[in-house]
Order: sequence, then structure tokens, then C-alpha cells
Amino acid sequence: MKTPTVSTFCIFIIMVAVIIFSPVRQVSCAENPFINEIKTVVLNPGHGGHDHGVKGPAGTLEKNVTLGLAQLIRDQLKKKYKIILTRSDDYWVDIPGRTAVANHKKADLFISIHAGGSFLHQAKGINIFYYKELAGFALESGTDSSKPSGTSRPQVLWEQIQTKHIASSKVLAQIILNNINSRLEISTSKMENADLMVLKGADMPAILIEIGYLTNPADEKNLQNPEALSHFATAICNGIDEYFRNSKR
Repeated sequence: MKTPTVSTFCIFIIMVAVIIFSPVRQVSCAENPFINEIKTVVLNPGHGGHDHGVKGPAGTLEKNVTLGLAQLIRDQLKKKYKIILTRSDDYWVDIPGRTAVANHKKADLFISIHAGGSFLHQAKGINIFYYKELAGFALESGTDSSKPSGTSRPQVLWEQIQTKHIASSKVLAQIILNNINSRLEISTSKMENADLMVLKGADMPAILIEIGYLTNPADEKNLQNPEALSHFATAICNGIDEYFRNSKR
């Protein structure tokens, strides 16, 4: 057996020094799956099953319009995000159950889709709602919906969990409204807050979109048009993309 030479020993020392003193390579956000996580968006097509929602003069049912639009949005976004529908066909899901889907899946966004209705047939346009905080209500920390409550107070707190997301929900509503207005020729569109049951228990930014009034013959005709629905879907998708881009800044 040969004794190692001095030159071999020197080479070994140099290699060890290179390994020890080489700078540690920084992993970028794009390469780190724990930093660049895939976002989850829950879409809630309103009504379904026995609940038809609004019925237009020509017989168009809101439950069919909302499901069709949700499916279009899902198809456009499914390669970017994890998209979950609270219902995937014509069946009924109660309101707490819809919000529970978003909470259980730990969604990043919850978007409820509806069409408007009014006794005034001239009522038309787009409405986007975010949650309105109840007067005098202050959300306390430490509330967990997964734990049974012995009193009514924790339940009340959980039902108002959306309160802490109001600012983000308002930003989301404004971004999507801007995208709808820039892509579609909508004469009437507005954003407002309201104490909506489907939003109050959502523990993430959440909005409700009314994409036109089915009771208005012109709006109903527009919502019967697959091309028009596709444009609505694209505008909403663009708004979701923009919201997530801005959230990274």
C-alpha cells in the first residue's frame, strides 16, 4: 500500500477549502414551492337545484347562468390556480355550506356569482358587493370555527370573520369592476358594501358579483349569449390575475 504523497494531501486540502468557503446559493422564490404556492380560488355559482334564482322574461334561469359563467372562469384559470366550484352541476347547496367549502380548502379568494333581479324591468348593469361591517362590531382574535362553542358569542364572532378581510375584499371588488368596465360596454356598473350572509363567514377576501339583471330583457339576452359570457369570464379572470400580482408587491 502506497503512502499518500504531499501533493495528494495538498489537493485534498484545497478541495475542502473550496467547499467550505464557497458562497451558499440562494434559492429564488420561483424555485421554492413553499414561497410560490399555487393559489386557491373558490367560485360559488349561486342557486341550483330547486332554487332557480331569478327567472328572466324569456325564461332564462339564474342558476344556469351562474354555473355556466363559473365553469368558463374555471376553464380559463385552471392551469394557473387551483379552482374549486361550490357546485359543479344543477343541485342545491345551502349558504353556510358554500362558505364552508372556501374555509375548508383554505382558499385565497371566494367569489360568489349571481344575476340581479328587480320589479323594475329597466334596472340593469353590474353590481359587485363586498362585506359591510355591522355597526358597533369589533372582531376579537383567537376565534376558531373548528372548535365547538359553549356560548353563542364565539359563533357570532366566526360568522363575522369576513370583517378582518374587508379592505382586501374592497380592493378585489374594485379591480374586477375596473377590468369589466375596460373590457365590456357596460352602461351601469357599481361597487357597494352589504351585509350578505354568503360573505360574512368567509375567512379570506370575498366578493359577490351580479353580472346583469335577468329581469331586464336586454341584459337577459346578453346573458344568453355564450360569447358575452366568455367576455365576462375573461374580465373576471384578468381581475383575479391582477389582484394576485398586486398582492406580491
